[in-house]
Amino acid sequence: MGPVIEKRGSRVATSRMAVRLRELWEKVKANKAAYLFVAPYSILFFLFTVLPVAIAIVISFTNYNMLQPPEWVGWDNYLRLVLSDDIFLIAVKNTLVFAVITGPLSYFACFIFAWLINELRPKIRSVLTLLLYAPSISGSVFMIWTLMFSGDAYGYINGFLLYWGIVNEPIQFLTDPKWMMAVVIIVVLWMSLGTSFLAFIAGLQGIDPRL
Repeated sequence: MGPVIEKRGSRVATSRMAVRLRELWEKVKANKAAYLFVAPYSILFFLFTVLPVAIAIVISFTNYNMLQPPEWVGWDNYLRLVLSDDIFLIAVKNTLVFAVITGPLSYFACFIFAWLINELRPKIRSVLTLLLYAPSISGSVFMIWTLMFSGDAYGYINGFLLYWGIVNEPIQFLTDPKWMMAVVIIVVLWMSLGTSFLAFIAGLQGIDPRL
């Protein structure tokens, strides 16, 4: 009786699965317009984000020099990173410090700026929103920050510090480890006033002014 009961149970489970798949397919057909709208982004996101990450995870378990076929080595690469590579541990520490600082600060900065600007008159609000958002999508962002933190006397910040006698020689903001983290954090916080800032502005605009 045992094998007969198991066969019946498997048949019932298979039939239930078939019914669920049929119902799911009917829902997909009923909402095909929505799926067609989402399809371009979903396909591109899968091709350029999900698939490369999945391939990278698989390759991380191999010895691959891009010239010869990958050779499976299991956990050897990860063991070498954690136990033998000092640079990797420094990179992990810097990444954690960077994430802990920039994550909350960028969120609160976007919210506070959006809140303050939302209380202004419509024309002033539009101008300030453009001023805060436009630089983050500008193609010359790299050039602007490179000029500001340039390691010679022609850099804006070094020129100011040298002019007022605060320093005696230019500070190497972009190459000195003592300054690199702070510079990157400042740039990322400034860049965060982009999409998130606009999202907060849009959300605050939808709230009843009486509240």
